[in-house]
Formats: sequence, structure tokens, C-alpha cells
Amino acid sequence: MTAAWKMILSLRLISRKKAKMNIIFLKVNIALFGNPSIFAVDYESIDMKQLIFIFTVAWGAVAGSRAQEVLTLDDCLRWGIENNLSLRGQRNEIQKSKYAISENRAKLLPQINGVANFNDNFDPPVSVTDGSAYDKPYNVTQTLQYNAAAGLQLQMPLYNQTVYTALSISKVLDEISRLSYEKAREDLMMQIAKMYYLGQATAEQITLVKANIARLEELRDITVAFYDNGMAMEVDVKRVNINLENLQVQYDNAQAMLAQQLNMLKYVMDYPAEKDITLEPVNAETIAPIELTGLSENLYELQLLQSKSDLAERQKKMISHGYIPSLTLTGNWMYTAYTDKLHHWFHSGPSNHWYRSYGLGLALRVPIFDGLDKRYKIRKAKIDLENIRLAQENTRKNLETQYINATNDLMNNQRNFKKQKDNYLLAEDVYEVTSDRYREGIASMTEVLQDEMRMSEAQNNYISAHYNYRVTHLSLLKLTGRVESLLK
Repeated sequence: MTAAWKMILSLRLISRKKAKMNIIFLKVNIALFGNPSIFAVDYESIDMKQLIFIFTVAWGAVAGSRAQEVLTLDDCLRWGIENNLSLRGQRNEIQKSKYAISENRAKLLPQINGVANFNDNFDPPVSVTDGSAYDKPYNVTQTLQYNAAAGLQLQMPLYNQTVYTALSISKVLDEISRLSYEKAREDLMMQIAKMYYLGQATAEQITLVKANIARLEELRDITVAFYDNGMAMEVDVKRVNINLENLQVQYDNAQAMLAQQLNMLKYVMDYPAEKDITLEPVNAETIAPIELTGLSENLYELQLLQSKSDLAERQKKMISHGYIPSLTLTGNWMYTAYTDKLHHWFHSGPSNHWYRSYGLGLALRVPIFDGLDKRYKIRKAKIDLENIRLAQENTRKNLETQYINATNDLMNNQRNFKKQKDNYLLAEDVYEVTSDRYREGIASMTEVLQDEMRMSEAQNNYISAHYNYRVTHLSLLKLTGRVESLLK
């Protein structure tokens, strides 16, 4: 028997071995599993052990599908918005700002306090009045040693510009809290989307590497058959095994990287760490278009700085309003008693009498001189306003630069993605042709391995280009104020 015939016979033996596990698609309903599983086997070519093995694999697939939950980007975004711990803290800040408004509004309402006091005058004071009615120039009266008073006091601001300004400041702070929450929410959506895209890219890389491993394993089987029949050298087998081992390491690293990325995604979403998740496969065939409408004027960064400028202006006004007089309504309703002996408080009698008094009044406060305190506070407030204006200008220029760069990156990444996709498909075709020629004994092992390396490199470039394009697209969604479009 010639070497060629031996080679053909070996290849047929390999083909027959593979045929023993020939899989055909047949829907089988298994009540034990609780759902249909798509699998079937050529029963004529297997024994009972192989049948048990196939059922075991099918059961594992069903159990695995139940354990892992496939999350879409929309699912991740909604879960993160609802459960992220930092975002929940921001929502609490909004509630605090609402209470601050009510707190300042309460200062405009009447304030009623209950008061009581007791005095023991060891050396009682005297009161001096006109004594002409008694043929005396003065009438000196000594008060009793003990006196007590109890009652209610009323205060209500009738006009206090400082209080009014403080109320308006609390409303601005409430707006700042709302904008801070919206910005944090948008930043969280951006973070989740980027991590989701990265996880999809890694999962796609795993799929491609797995397909490359299958190709190399087939090539290794053919090379071993060639070697057994004296048509290939031992070094060719070693070369294939080296490349196969490198691909396996690359596959394991990608699996570990994907696990880390999913764990980080679950942390950001505040998703239960003990639950396994998978991501939707990336659809690289379609590229979502985006309308370039220019930098949005409603970006939360700009709105926040505008609100902070408004806050600083109102704070400066509140300091200036400290020079304006304030008018307050006052009132009291009191009972007062006096006695010369402490034990008289504990029994009734002429010396234990409580005298009632009540009335209303106005209290006017006119600031005159405060040691130039307000003057220096106003100067500090002016500097704060100038710093905010500079921050507004700097932020706007930064965002405009980001928009221009993102627009350029979008065009460049879109071109790169299309080119890398074409290169990847071309490299795959070249590898298939070279593999076929190697099977026919025309091409060398070196050519096959070189084309395999070029194909792997083209695959990595293709995945990287697609990820870069999606991230740039995401950045432009933010800069144009359309991040909400991620929520379907």
C-alpha cells in the first residue's frame, strides 16, 4: 500500500470516528427537564454509555441556562438606576433639599414659645417712683425676695429681607440637588453602557478564539495523520500544538477577563454578586447612526454651573440685605407672682397671688455698624462669582473640544471598523484556502500557521474597532444630550 493510500485511509478513519457522535437537530420534549431541549443523536452509531453521556450534557445545558440570566443593556441600565447605592444617596439628597425649603419657609410663620422663670433675690432690688403725692421727692419701694413668671411669647417676622432671600437660596439648592442627581444618573448610565460594550467585545473575542481552536484542532488531526504516514515532519506537529496551546491560553485569559468585567458590572448595578449573568451577543452587522446636531445647551454640567452662579449671586444679595431694617411682631401672655417667704408658694393666701398681663408689640431692628463684616463678605462673594464664571467658560470650551474630537473619532472609527471587518473576512477566506491547499499537500505548515496568526490579528483588530466605534457613539449621545435614548 502506497503512502498516499495510507493517508487517505487514515483520514477516512478520522472521519468515521467523528461520525460516531454525529449530531442531528431534533426537538425532544422531556418531562423531567420541564422544557424542550434541542438535541438528537444518530442512535444507530452509539452505545448506551454514549447515550448516557449525551443526556448528561443536555441536563447540564438546561441547568446552566436556568442558572444564568441574559441581561440586555436596557435591563442593566434600569436595574442600575433603581439599585445603585451612590444614586440612592443622591435621591436622599434631593429629599433633604425639599426639607430645607420647608425649614426656611417655617421661619416666616409665627413662633410661639412657652417660658417660665423663678428668681430668689438675696438682696431684693428697689424701685424708685415720684413721691410728690406723698409729700416726698421720691417714693422708694423694695421688691419682694421671691418672684416667678410663666406664660407664652409670640414672634413673627413682618419684614425680613434676609429670611426671604434664604428661602430663595434653599430653592436654588434644591435645583442643584436635582441636577446633581440627574448628572450622577447619566454618568452611571454611561459607565454601565461602556462596561456592557466591553463585556460584549470580550464575549465576541471568546467566540472567535473558540472557533480558531476548533480549526487548529482539525488541522492538528490532519497533521498527525500526515506525520503517521511520513508526509509531515514532527516539527510540524509541534508547531501546531504550540499555536493551539497559545490559543487555549488566550481563551482562558479572555474567560477570566470576562468574569472580572461581569463582576464589576454587577457591582456598579448593585446586582446580587452570587447570581450569574450573561450579556446579549453583540450585533456587529448593524451600526446605529447618530445625528450630529452640535453640543447640547442642556448638558447637566452647564446647568449645574449656571445654578451655582445663581446661588452665589443670591448669597451675595443676602449679605447685602443684612443692611436692611427688619420688623417683627411680638406678643406675650404672662402670669407673675411675688412673695417674701418661700413656703408661701405652697398654700393659698393673700401673699400667693398671680397677676396676669398680655399685649402685642412691634420690634424694629436697624443695623448701623457691624465692624465692616458684611463689606468683606460681599467682596469674598464677588470672587466666588468670578470663579464660577471662569469655570463655566472653561467647561464649555472643554465640552466643545470633546464634541469636535468625538465627531472626528466617530468618522475615523467608522471607517476603521468597516476596513477591519473586511480585513477579518478576507483573512478568514485566505486561511480557509491555505488550509484546503495544505490538505491537498500543496501549501506548507508554515503558510497555514502564518495565515492563522494574520486571521487572529485581524479578528482582534475588528473587535477593537467595533468597540471603539460604539464608545465614541456613546460619547456623542452624551454630548448631544441623548443618553436617555439608551433606554428602549
